[in-house]
Amino acid sequence: MIEIYRKSLKDAHIQRGSVVQKGSWVSVTDPSEHEIEFLTDDLKLERGHISDALDPFEVPRFEVEGTTMYIFLRFPYEDRGAIQTMPILFVVAEDFLVTVTRDRKAMFEDFLSGKIDFTTTQKEKFLLLFFIKINVLYQSYLHSINKDVRIKQSNIERITNRDIIAFVDRERVLNDFVTALVPAGKIYNTLLGKQHLAFIKEDSDIVEDLTLSNEEAIDICNTSIKAISNIRQAYSTILTNDLNKTMKFLAGITILLTLPTMIASIFGMNVQFPLQENPMAFTGIIGLIALVSLIAFWIFSKKDWF
Repeated sequence: MIEIYRKSLKDAHIQRGSVVQKGSWVSVTDPSEHEIEFLTDDLKLERGHISDALDPFEVPRFEVEGTTMYIFLRFPYEDRGAIQTMPILFVVAEDFLVTVTRDRKAMFEDFLSGKIDFTTTQKEKFLLLFFIKINVLYQSYLHSINKDVRIKQSNIERITNRDIIAFVDRERVLNDFVTALVPAGKIYNTLLGKQHLAFIKEDSDIVEDLTLSNEEAIDICNTSIKAISNIRQAYSTILTNDLNKTMKFLAGITILLTLPTMIASIFGMNVQFPLQENPMAFTGIIGLIALVSLIAFWIFSKKDWF
């Protein structure tokens, strides 16, 4: 699907059109073969880059073809409870801006609804607003993940197997974020350092803030990954200790049950024993069993087996 929008400083609302003009935003979502031909033949875009933008495993990168820039990034989204990232291509041509993605999800909602104020005719600033939106999405998901990790970290003794499984998924998400954020930071530095775009002073400050925000997001990812790893190690240690305590307890119970059996078995043998004719012999044997069992129980208790 191809949608063409335009909004100048004079326009109160975004206008949708059918012809690409100077200052237009061409929004491309999961294009058909016919639409790809329009992009390559009419707008003179590189077909290979368009195909790369539709590849779910495409990594962030920056390409320049003549006077046209191709900026590949990834943005986070949630699908049926699972957090993932998706590639998006920004094509900065001389007269227009093109975005290409398989599914725009929540990426463009704030732009089309008017929640974010922008003008398509100022393509450099418009592009920065997209970058900021991507960073905001990352920060939002990272805040949620980091909050959950901190809560579990403060109640580590109550962690369940389901929590550990959730942590494995969180770790996958964070690694996916790092894979997307690190090259994105290099792209921002490239845009600022080599001045590929005609940024005014105000826009350059935004790029610097964007770079710092990106680095902060990477730090949060790495910190959360380390915290999750520590929680998993602590959980493993707790399980091992609990298993050892259980084994000691069962071993102690086994010994306590075995001692009376051994003593009773000895006196149950068909051999002569001292005092076997004594009417108090049975009471004495019971007393001996009780004494030995109490001594064994005291020893095990001192060793924290019970």
